[in-house]
Amino acid sequence: MKSVLIIEDELLVAQNIEAILESNGFAVIGIATDVNAAKSIIAYKKPDVILCDIYLKGTETGIDFAEYILRASLNIPVVFLTAYADTNTIKRASALQPVAYLVKPFTEKQILATLQLVATSESENNASVPEPSPREKEILQWLAKGNTSKQIAASLNLSEHTVQTHRKNLMNRYNTTSSSELVALAIKFKWIKLGV
Repeated sequence: MKSVLIIEDELLVAQNIEAILESNGFAVIGIATDVNAAKSIIAYKKPDVILCDIYLKGTETGIDFAEYILRASLNIPVVFLTAYADTNTIKRASALQPVAYLVKPFTEKQILATLQLVATSESENNASVPEPSPREKEILQWLAKGNTSKQIAASLNLSEHTVQTHRKNLMNRYNTTSSSELVALAIKFKWIKLGV
């Protein structure tokens, strides 16, 4: 995976991402600030991956664009970028099968780790992504409901320290930096069920 389309309406953020990617061997085929511009770019050149902000200026969102990619069967992996990490946003985004979900502000290391995860999951058809243990899945399920470590510990009859250790281990294993990213990953790989 080498070519990337950036869809981000904050030009400084987009240019920062572009600089990070290009200094690490990626080719940015374009920066789009809205859905129409993004559609125009992919009509001429298909990227290997799309980094797409969820909330864009204008009437259409990044979620609308991901729906377009899915409907058109373009088979381009989408990584959502957003400052919004609430459960409803994650559920809407996850329903469109993004390959990852980065919560702003993110670091250079997080972007590169995410793209590495995308490349690995694409090339090996997700076979390299280890499944969490049954206990870890329980914790992920409770996290998806918005519970804190203390609440999860009380519900599962564990110590708060044990729950925090599980969360830390999960975040390290899957190169995530927040519970929201963990939950999005768990939904993507169907490790947990929504609405349970």
